[in-house]
Amino acid sequence: MKKLFTIILVAVASTMYAQFTLDGEIRPRVEFDHGYKTPQAKETMFSLATSQRTRLGFGYKSDLFDVGIQVQDVRFWGEEKQLVVNDGAHTTIHQAWASIKFTELLSLKVGRQELVYDDSRILGNVGWAQQARSHDLALFKFEKKDAFKLHAGFAVNQVQTDAYAVANYKSMQFLWFNKSFGDAYTLSVLALNNGAQDSLINGVGNTTTYSQIVGQRSVYKTGKLTVGLNFYYQMGYTTSKYMDDSGDFQKQKLGAYNLGLDLNYKLNDNIGIGGGYEMLSGNSQTETDATYSQTNHAFTPLYGTNHKFNGWMDYFYVNNHKNTVGLNDAYVKVSYKKDKFLSGAHFHYFMANQEVKDVENSTATDIKAMSSGLGTEIDLYAGYKMGKGVTLKAGLSMMFASETMHAIKLDPATGNPAVAYDDAGTNYWGWMMIVIKPTFFTSEKK
Repeated sequence: MKKLFTIILVAVASTMYAQFTLDGEIRPRVEFDHGYKTPQAKETMFSLATSQRTRLGFGYKSDLFDVGIQVQDVRFWGEEKQLVVNDGAHTTIHQAWASIKFTELLSLKVGRQELVYDDSRILGNVGWAQQARSHDLALFKFEKKDAFKLHAGFAVNQVQTDAYAVANYKSMQFLWFNKSFGDAYTLSVLALNNGAQDSLINGVGNTTTYSQIVGQRSVYKTGKLTVGLNFYYQMGYTTSKYMDDSGDFQKQKLGAYNLGLDLNYKLNDNIGIGGGYEMLSGNSQTETDATYSQTNHAFTPLYGTNHKFNGWMDYFYVNNHKNTVGLNDAYVKVSYKKDKFLSGAHFHYFMANQEVKDVENSTATDIKAMSSGLGTEIDLYAGYKMGKGVTLKAGLSMMFASETMHAIKLDPATGNPAVAYDDAGTNYWGWMMIVIKPTFFTSEKK
């Protein structure tokens, strides 16, 4: 921390030649739940906890380069002793990057940084999570005003067999192209290569397995209506193995897709309505053909802001629901905003993209499927902006899970349903949050 403040003082001293900003964020949030992420039993007590994100960031802009550094502390209230002996485990560098301007069109941004592209389906910063997400990479940007944008990102975390960052990708590269055609239509194309930690196969090979995502997002605007269309295809290989006819292990192939349509219409200055439908492909539990399991058909949105999609109770793709039956999500949204007040409601109906096996009524020769309906979720929220830099927010969500939902939500320890449908209670999750974002200092470029 002493080094950080030394850098800040040096930057302040040089403000006569550049622009300097010093800002912060204090964001405590209390959450209470009974069924967040997975159904809960009737007799289970609800939980309540308060977490807090504290940030201090500064930016430096000059004609040749820009710098951004953001220190972050995330912890639960009461997690640390009141008389702290050795703190620091919760304090990290969330962002630390420098951007070099080679020309008016070409720049290089290198270091730890957030990646936010399009609607954040594949690459997002997960701003809702107190810790958020950032990447260590080099990002080349070629941007021609009123023409197009081309970004190329390169990250290499580890190339050795004994990888130190098994939980992260070993390497990742992406190419993003964006072009607007007038004011009505915008097209973005994304290609991403992801290298995951793996083990040797049949005693040979390497310890990195690669998969790819290619796709696009189109946005069309006409009057008060905005229409968005996503399509992404995932291919390559997974880290899972299967045994072929000769007794050798082979890597499982990957073939999956994501299709999404979203519409938003502004009724007036205060009220907006929207809706959409999203499909994330999955694996059937009733398919018995041996060749079917040699390919993983389940789409995984790798580094997106998944909390933004498929309901705020995070039943899907927030460290869960991967490599399962996929998801179909039909939703409607209503929002209201006037002066300093905002509110809204989201309604979701979830279905399995592929068949869920009816374990109780199936036999070895007669496999039956359950209903595809997974349940309905309602998300309500409200917010009030007290003044510059201070906002109050709150929300309440409820999940009405079906028997099929209970069947796919398994206990990792036993492999059985986490909660029997007959024992299920009311699933709800609520939160209240204060967001304070002070600007301590800002200078004008001289």
